[in-house]
Amino acid sequence: MTADRLRSLEQNMAQIQNMLSNRSDVPNATATNPTRGATLQQATATRHSSSFTDNRADLTPEEIETAATLYAIYCDCQPLPLFAMKHFTANFASRDPELIYAVSAMSFRFSDTENLADARAVELLERSRRLVMTKVIEGQVELSTIQALCVLTVVEFNDGATARASAYSSLAYDLAQSAGLAVEMYSPYDSQMLEERHHCHWSCVLLKHLFGSSSSKLTLLPSDLSPSYPRSADPPAGSSSNITAPGVPQSDGIADPATTVAVDKGIIASVIELSETWARTVRYALRRGKRQPLPNWAPESEYQQIMGRLMEHETRMPYKYRFKPAKFGDYSGEEIQRHRTFWAPWYLNQIFYHAVLCLLNHPLVLALHLRSFRMTMVPEIFLQHTDDMIQTHTSWMVHLIDQANAKGFVPSDPYPSYCVAVVATIFLQQSYADDEAVRRNKQENFDKCLNFLRTSGRYWKRIAQLADKVNTFQNIVAESSQNAASAADDKTYIDLSLFWEILESCFTSDQSAAAEGYFGPSLVSKRAHRTSTNLVSGRLLPRPTRLDPDMSTTSTPAMPSTVPQDQLQSDSTNFPSIDDQLQVLAQSYFAQGQDFVNLDDWWYPEPTVT
Repeated sequence: MTADRLRSLEQNMAQIQNMLSNRSDVPNATATNPTRGATLQQATATRHSSSFTDNRADLTPEEIETAATLYAIYCDCQPLPLFAMKHFTANFASRDPELIYAVSAMSFRFSDTENLADARAVELLERSRRLVMTKVIEGQVELSTIQALCVLTVVEFNDGATARASAYSSLAYDLAQSAGLAVEMYSPYDSQMLEERHHCHWSCVLLKHLFGSSSSKLTLLPSDLSPSYPRSADPPAGSSSNITAPGVPQSDGIADPATTVAVDKGIIASVIELSETWARTVRYALRRGKRQPLPNWAPESEYQQIMGRLMEHETRMPYKYRFKPAKFGDYSGEEIQRHRTFWAPWYLNQIFYHAVLCLLNHPLVLALHLRSFRMTMVPEIFLQHTDDMIQTHTSWMVHLIDQANAKGFVPSDPYPSYCVAVVATIFLQQSYADDEAVRRNKQENFDKCLNFLRTSGRYWKRIAQLADKVNTFQNIVAESSQNAASAADDKTYIDLSLFWEILESCFTSDQSAAAEGYFGPSLVSKRAHRTSTNLVSGRLLPRPTRLDPDMSTTSTPAMPSTVPQDQLQSDSTNFPSIDDQLQVLAQSYFAQGQDFVNLDDWWYPEPTVT
């Protein structure tokens, strides 16, 4: 199968190369600056048969050094642990040209120098693409070729070219598998090359977790055959598992049964493992409420499997990587910046953990998943559980944003923004609570999430677009709120298509307009246009019953009972959809306020007065 896959890959790449070669505006990749040595010139001349004539993307030695320095600060392990960094900046200029161009295109966006920003990125990306594709088609694929594909994936995806990023990610993963990077190797490689092979393999895996499609799922080799995890930066002084807390068992990880030695694989290993759980949670949510064989409270349900996987991960994660012993808040902004290669993946790890629980218990997602079950079947303990999860972990997400702002820590990794966008949709729904103080607090939290996206959007085009989507969805909800207040028949609806786009934005399967420039007319797919007939009427889950009102997450508005007992049994035929896009009854959306619908009369319908 590997040989067939490579033959098919070569044929497809040959077609792409032929199209590129026939274009009249093909630039020249030959470097002309003699001070850069023969590396870029010779590699380009010998490996790129269709010579270029455009030298606009030439890099000076100073620019190459700047690119390496910026990458080491803002891109290493943010999110990809792609390189062995010990000699990275010193030896960067001697690396293959396709990799230098790709790394420069990524890192220059973090420069304060205007002429190193977006104006150069397009040219550098173009050169890197062509050199990479030439090697793929003609042979002589190197480790640097796969590394360049990984960098191109991150840049292209977060600049909005999701379809192209998907092709690069799949190509990088397939080449890594075919080249044997997924298997532990000891010779004939030196220690640095072996380490970079490990880093490259896990970067490919991480890419598929972070930016894979909504249907993708990787099958990895058993752990005893897989390469060791990338080496992580050590926690800064003062942050270790030796810091004890009363009543908290201390551990550096689950002991290996064979050796009874505590295992600490590093913060990067934790991020890679947790990213798989996050990807599975997103796929679960993106089923858009399709009928499930088991309810979420069933032990064998996917909901419980994800919860179990998350708790299993937490038991394996060394205690020193948890929020309290890490003592993020005790460090100054300068100290955090100096140890960015530790704090950035640590921050993403924290974001992943809380975002999984937020998305898994998202009120709207849960209600759609459970709409085919009779409401009186929903266990009270499940309602309490989901209510507590949302209250706790949305608060943690805001706390992480506040902590980063207080330290002046701006994540250069675009991925936390996709998680924050999901939480923003929860705060938006909660901001329509009946209690004014709660409503004001949730609106403030929504604004914090939106500002977080805006800040990241200064560096990544797709995150700026995501912020606009969140803001637009807020306007849609606000307009529906006004319409719902004045509607006489309680039949105002909220179109959720934008909500699903926000959730799917972290995957390459997102059908964005950007794909139209990549695919031809026969492959361009457009989302179905929603009309007034494509509606879903339904109600969200009821609030749990609590003795102490202060234990509840908010005071929500009560609604008169208008739902007969026989209608408490929902049927999926009452929820038509076009292209899996659902719309929800606005009165139900706004009635839920902080958590779920405050409908004691729905949980216990009023007796009919005769």
